[in-house]
Amino acid sequence: MKFLTGLPAIGFIVLVFIFGCQGEEACLSNQNAVQAGLYSAWSDEDKDSTLQNVSLVGINRIDSIYRDQSLSEFFMPLDFESDTSTFVVGVSATMKDTLSIVYRKELDFISRDCGYIFTFDIDTILYSNAFIDSVAIAYPIVKYGESAENIKLFIY
Repeated sequence: MKFLTGLPAIGFIVLVFIFGCQGEEACLSNQNAVQAGLYSAWSDEDKDSTLQNVSLVGINRIDSIYRDQSLSEFFMPLDFESDTSTFVVGVSATMKDTLSIVYRKELDFISRDCGYIFTFDIDTILYSNAFIDSVAIAYPIVKYGESAENIKLFIY
Protein backbone atom coordinates (compact mmCIF):
# COMPACT_ATOMS: atom_id res chain seq x y z
CA MET A 1 0.00 0.00 0.00
CA LYS A 2 1.61 3.18 -1.19
CA PHE A 3 0.38 6.33 0.49
CA LEU A 4 2.05 9.21 -1.30
CA THR A 5 5.01 8.88 -3.59
CA GLY A 6 6.89 11.11 -5.93
CA LEU A 7 6.08 14.70 -6.76
CA PRO A 8 2.55 14.76 -5.26
CA ALA A 9 3.99 13.66 -1.91
CA ILE A 10 6.54 16.49 -1.87
CA GLY A 11 3.83 19.03 -2.76
CA PHE A 12 1.58 17.71 0.00
CA ILE A 13 4.38 17.92 2.58
CA VAL A 14 5.25 21.48 1.51
CA LEU A 15 1.58 22.54 1.80
CA VAL A 16 1.27 20.98 5.25
CA PHE A 17 4.46 22.72 6.35
CA ILE A 18 3.39 26.13 4.98
CA PHE A 19 -0.17 26.10 6.29
CA GLY A 20 0.69 24.21 9.47
CA CYS A 21 2.94 27.05 10.63
CA GLN A 22 0.24 29.66 10.22
CA GLY A 23 -1.54 29.08 13.50
CA GLU A 24 -4.19 31.17 15.12
CA GLU A 25 -1.77 34.04 15.63
CA ALA A 26 1.20 35.46 13.81
CA CYS A 27 4.59 35.69 15.43
CA LEU A 28 4.39 37.80 18.53
CA SER A 29 6.31 40.95 19.31
CA ASN A 30 6.96 39.64 22.83
CA GLN A 31 5.48 42.81 24.31
CA ASN A 32 3.96 42.06 27.69
CA ALA A 33 2.34 44.75 29.77
CA VAL A 34 0.63 44.92 33.14
CA GLN A 35 -2.86 46.39 32.81
CA ALA A 36 -3.70 48.73 35.71
CA GLY A 37 -7.15 50.10 36.46
CA LEU A 38 -7.72 53.24 38.51
CA TYR A 39 -10.31 53.23 41.32
CA SER A 40 -11.48 55.65 43.96
CA ALA A 41 -10.07 54.95 47.43
CA TRP A 42 -13.07 56.77 48.93
CA SER A 43 -15.76 54.51 47.46
CA ASP A 44 -17.14 51.46 49.28
CA GLU A 45 -17.26 49.57 45.99
CA ASP A 46 -14.82 49.40 43.08
CA LYS A 47 -15.64 52.59 41.21
CA ASP A 48 -13.61 53.54 38.16
CA SER A 49 -11.72 56.79 38.42
CA THR A 50 -10.08 58.92 35.79
CA LEU A 51 -6.92 60.92 36.33
CA GLN A 52 -6.16 64.02 34.28
CA ASN A 53 -2.74 64.88 32.86
CA VAL A 54 -1.20 61.49 33.67
CA SER A 55 2.41 60.84 32.75
CA LEU A 56 4.03 57.43 33.06
CA VAL A 57 7.74 56.83 32.69
CA GLY A 58 9.58 53.55 33.11
CA ILE A 59 12.81 53.76 35.10
CA ASN A 60 15.81 52.91 32.87
CA ARG A 61 13.70 53.39 29.74
CA ILE A 62 14.29 55.89 26.99
CA ASP A 63 10.77 57.17 26.25
CA SER A 64 7.76 57.97 28.38
CA ILE A 65 4.85 55.59 28.04
CA TYR A 66 2.11 58.20 28.58
CA ARG A 67 2.41 61.97 28.61
CA ASP A 68 -0.32 64.35 29.85
CA GLN A 69 -3.26 62.05 29.11
CA SER A 70 -6.61 61.46 30.82
CA LEU A 71 -6.66 57.80 31.84
CA SER A 72 -8.85 55.38 33.76
CA GLU A 73 -6.49 52.51 32.96
CA PHE A 74 -2.99 52.16 31.61
CA PHE A 75 -0.44 49.60 30.54
CA MET A 76 3.09 49.17 31.89
CA PRO A 77 5.48 47.05 29.78
CA LEU A 78 7.60 44.64 31.80
CA ASP A 79 11.37 44.23 31.55
CA PHE A 80 12.45 40.84 30.17
CA GLU A 81 15.95 41.13 31.62
CA SER A 82 14.95 41.72 35.23
CA ASP A 83 12.56 40.47 37.88
CA THR A 84 11.36 43.99 38.71
CA SER A 85 10.03 46.86 36.59
CA THR A 86 9.73 50.32 38.13
CA PHE A 87 7.59 53.20 36.90
CA VAL A 88 6.96 56.80 37.93
CA VAL A 89 3.31 57.85 37.62
CA GLY A 90 2.69 61.57 37.77
CA VAL A 91 -0.46 63.68 37.75
CA SER A 92 1.35 67.01 38.05
CA ALA A 93 4.88 68.32 38.24
CA THR A 94 4.96 67.71 42.00
CA MET A 95 2.54 64.82 42.60
CA LYS A 96 4.28 61.59 41.58
CA ASP A 97 4.21 58.01 42.79
CA THR A 98 6.60 55.17 42.11
CA LEU A 99 5.36 51.64 41.34
CA SER A 100 7.75 48.69 41.44
CA ILE A 101 6.31 45.45 40.10
CA VAL A 102 8.16 42.35 41.28
CA TYR A 103 7.52 39.22 39.21
CA ARG A 104 8.72 35.80 38.15
CA LYS A 105 9.04 35.11 34.44
CA GLU A 106 8.84 31.93 32.43
CA LEU A 107 9.50 31.20 28.78
CA ASP A 108 6.62 29.60 26.87
CA PHE A 109 7.15 27.91 23.50
CA ILE A 110 4.87 29.22 20.73
CA SER A 111 6.16 27.55 17.55
CA ARG A 112 9.35 26.83 15.63
CA ASP A 113 8.86 29.97 13.55
CA CYS A 114 7.88 32.27 16.37
CA GLY A 115 10.00 30.84 19.16
CA TYR A 116 9.26 31.72 22.78
CA ILE A 117 7.42 34.43 24.69
CA PHE A 118 7.61 35.38 28.34
CA THR A 119 4.76 34.85 30.77
CA PHE A 120 5.00 36.85 33.99
CA ASP A 121 3.59 36.09 37.43
CA ILE A 122 3.25 39.21 39.59
CA ASP A 123 4.50 38.57 43.11
CA THR A 124 4.54 41.96 44.85
CA ILE A 125 3.88 45.60 44.10
CA LEU A 126 5.75 48.26 46.02
CA TYR A 127 4.50 51.85 45.81
CA SER A 128 4.80 55.31 47.26
CA ASN A 129 1.62 57.16 48.18
CA ALA A 130 1.46 60.75 47.01
CA PHE A 131 -1.92 60.00 45.38
CA ILE A 132 -2.02 56.18 45.44
CA ASP A 133 -3.79 54.93 48.55
CA SER A 134 -3.31 51.20 47.96
CA VAL A 135 -2.72 48.57 45.29
CA ALA A 136 -4.37 45.19 44.82
CA ILE A 137 -3.27 42.38 42.51
CA ALA A 138 -6.46 41.37 40.69
CA TYR A 139 -4.99 38.84 38.24
CA PRO A 140 -1.29 38.02 38.72
CA ILE A 141 -0.58 36.31 35.38
CA VAL A 142 0.57 38.57 32.53
CA LYS A 143 0.47 36.83 29.16
CA TYR A 144 0.84 38.21 25.68
CA GLY A 145 -2.52 38.90 24.06
CA GLU A 146 -4.63 38.61 27.21
CA SER A 147 -6.83 41.53 28.11
CA ALA A 148 -7.19 41.19 31.87
CA GLU A 149 -6.81 43.84 34.52
CA ASN A 150 -3.79 42.74 36.50
CA ILE A 151 -3.70 45.38 39.22
CA LYS A 152 -6.07 47.88 40.80
CA LEU A 153 -4.70 51.24 41.89
CA PHE A 154 -6.84 52.92 44.51
CA ILE A 155 -6.28 56.65 44.32
CA TYR A 156 -7.14 59.54 46.67
